[in-house]
Amino acid sequence: MEGNLAEPLSLIEIADGAGLSRRQIERLFRQEMGRSPARYYLEIRLDRARHLLVQSSMPVVEVAVACGFVSASHFSKCYRELYHRSPQQERAERKMTMATARQAVAA
Repeated sequence: MEGNLAEPLSLIEIADGAGLSRRQIERLFRQEMGRSPARYYLEIRLDRARHLLVQSSMPVVEVAVACGFVSASHFSKCYRELYHRSPQQERAERKMTMATARQAVAA
């Protein structure tokens, strides 16, 4: 899953790769991770997006594509649901944090 963030695999592909049935994968994910495979995949994609937003200057739409989202609006919706702020707000907070850190170092 982590190796296929830009082009997410289907659950069938994941199950085939693990040598398990789709239902077995779903059951194991619920048991071990406390969430569905789809939810887990979404969360790791959004975690990578968060990293890119904070650590790079890539445009939000490029971050969305790099993390397997077909539209910036869908990406923003999913991001906001998980992190309770938009990708743009995340980036603005990063800029403010960086400016504050620079001021502290300069003082």
